[in-house]
Amino acid sequence: MNYKSLIMEGKSVRHFKETPIDAKILSEIEQYLLECKKLIPSIEVEARFFAGDDNYKRLYGVAGYQGVMIEAPTYLVLISEDKPHHLENAGYLGERARLKASDLGLSSCWVTYSDRNMVKNVLGIETDREVVAIIALGYGSKEKQIENTAKTGDNYSKSNLSVTKSSTERIPLEKMVFIDKWGNSADTDTLSERALLDAFSYARMAPSALNKQPWRYIVDGGKVILVLDNEEYCGSYTNKIDAGIAMLYFGVILDVTMFDSKWGFDNLDKDYGIPSNFTVIGYCNI
Repeated sequence: MNYKSLIMEGKSVRHFKETPIDAKILSEIEQYLLECKKLIPSIEVEARFFAGDDNYKRLYGVAGYQGVMIEAPTYLVLISEDKPHHLENAGYLGERARLKASDLGLSSCWVTYSDRNMVKNVLGIETDREVVAIIALGYGSKEKQIENTAKTGDNYSKSNLSVTKSSTERIPLEKMVFIDKWGNSADTDTLSERALLDAFSYARMAPSALNKQPWRYIVDGGKVILVLDNEEYCGSYTNKIDAGIAMLYFGVILDVTMFDSKWGFDNLDKDYGIPSNFTVIGYCNI
C-alpha cells in the first residue's frame, strides 16, 4: 500500500451509500489485520463484521456521536484482550484497517461509544474480551465528508507533500515537535537533517476525536517521545485511541522511508519540562 497517498487522501465519512460491500473485500481486510504489523504483538485482537440494517438500529443510542449512530452497510468491531496499552493497540490496528479499507476503495469512520458491555449485548457478542473499536465501512456519499488532509504551506516543501485544501486547520510542526525539551521548537531544517521531516509531516495529519490534535513530540537524541494533551489520559478511551493512531502515522512513514519502527512504554526517567496537563505516552527509538 502507498501509505503516504492514503494518508494524504484520507477522509472520515459519516454518510454512506446503501451499496453492500463484497464479502471478498471484507475477507481481505480481515486477513490484513491478521498479518499486519501490530503496536503490541502479544495482545490478541479479533475482527468481526456486522451488517448494517438491524445492527444500525440496535446501536442507535448506544454508539455514535452523542448517541446519534452513523448508518453504514457494515461495521467492523475489534475485540481485544484486556492488557496494558490494549486501547493504544486498538487505535493503531483500527486505523490500519481504515487505511486498508481506503486502499480497497471503501470509506470509513470511527464510531464512538461509552459502554462496551452494552455494545456486546446489543450485537450479541459472547466473549470475555473487550470491545475496543467500532468502525463504519461502506461507499461514501459526497455529503459532509471530513478531510484529513492539511495545508502544508511553503515551510514544509521539503517533505514532498502537496498543498491541498482542508476543512480543518492543523497545528504547525513548530508547535507539535520539540527538540530535547518542551518549548524548544523544531525547525524543518533540523528535522530534515535527522530524516524525520516526512514522518512528522504525515503524523500531523492523523485523525483525532473532535479534531483536538492532542499529540506533541519531543526528539531526544535517538528517541522520539509522544506526549498527549490530557490530564485524564489514564481514564480516557478516546485519547488512548488517538495515541495509537498517532503512533501509527509516525511509525508507518518511518517503516517505508527509513527502518522498522518500534514503540516502547517504559518509564522515561528524565525531566523534559513537560507541562502538568500533558502525559508521556511512549517513545519510538530512531
